[in-house]
Amino acid sequence: MEYKKILENAKNDRMDTAVRYTADLLLQRDVSEIAMTDIAAGCDIGVASLYRWFGTKPVLVLRAGCLLWRSVRSLFDGVFECDYYKEKNGIGQLCELMKVFKVLYLSHQDFLRFLDSFDRYVISEEIPPDELEEYRKSVLDFYPLLESAYKNGVADGSARAGIDFRILYLSVTHALMLMSEKFARGDIFEGENETAEQELDLMIDMAIRYVALKEEA
Repeated sequence: MEYKKILENAKNDRMDTAVRYTADLLLQRDVSEIAMTDIAAGCDIGVASLYRWFGTKPVLVLRAGCLLWRSVRSLFDGVFECDYYKEKNGIGQLCELMKVFKVLYLSHQDFLRFLDSFDRYVISEEIPPDELEEYRKSVLDFYPLLESAYKNGVADGSARAGIDFRILYLSVTHALMLMSEKFARGDIFEGENETAEQELDLMIDMAIRYVALKEEA
């Protein structure tokens, strides 16, 4: 029994190694360019073992994608529980939360490139929604924090009431994320992304001005 447990633990360790190595590759290369043989060679695991453990490349990619999202989530652990954030009024908290997208663009462009590549991969492979459920749960969801900040703003008079906040959230986060992903891909035309930071700042400012009861953000 003890021997079987040792073997199972060893297998799990090697599976974790494969997932971590795949995650590293996803930050460097387009998903479609990565083959199971590349992963097997890079982590010194037989390709047959990879297929036996994960079944298909999409399953392994999804596991690695979940790991990358957990890594990004950890970057913000405790940030929005600190006094600096709590002492701001509601509209100020909204502004701080929206700046997360700019932080991702400035410091984690490899992750943004992965997201762009991953979305295209999911569509091309026609991965069904039920297989994406675990990945969906891993995605950083700022909605509760943003909604709470908005309600704080309505209560303290810094944000106007009556906004369909879920529609606002979807519109703003989709726009900021897509812009960040585009900028992370690099220039198509020379100098195209020279104003990337200013454009992200402008989108955040427009969203805040739409919500704000008075201009104090």
